[in-house]
Amino acid sequence: MKEVDTTQVYPQDPNKTYGLMELVRGTKPTVGPAPEDMVYSWPHLLIRELVIFLTVAACLLVAAFLFNAPLEELANPNHPPNPAKAPWYFLGLQELVSYSAFVGGVVVPGLLVVALILVPYIDRKKVGVGIWFARERWLANGTFLAFLILMCILIIVGMYFRGPNWGFVVPWE
Repeated sequence: MKEVDTTQVYPQDPNKTYGLMELVRGTKPTVGPAPEDMVYSWPHLLIRELVIFLTVAACLLVAAFLFNAPLEELANPNHPPNPAKAPWYFLGLQELVSYSAFVGGVVVPGLLVVALILVPYIDRKKVGVGIWFARERWLANGTFLAFLILMCILIIVGMYFRGPNWGFVVPWE
């Protein structure tokens, strides 16, 4: 087999340790830290994860023994609770549906799904990727923060400010 001279097409950089497999001389295609700088996931990472898992499980067990978390009474179909509230993570959507069933149940969730589908095509900037709260990504961070604040407000209103027949009540009276 004839040896191909690739120095003109692919100039050699002495700082890089990767190759183009069959076209460039070398034996290792690795890029990044040297093997002496690496830590294996077994046993180091797995033991750390196991310790954290056991610590969290122990804290939850202690909290379960110290704090009472009573359940509500058994469900009685003859006397349903008034108001019947969704779990807290759906209360924001239930609050939206209470204003308009079509807008809160179809339009807003549909627009959110379409927005999530379009995010990779709209936000194509490479700056600030992987950095928490990067100044270059103020629009993306601001949009997420506005959505998060709106959902928190709707959940709080649904949880504490709704009474019988889904009417507004003041919780401190």
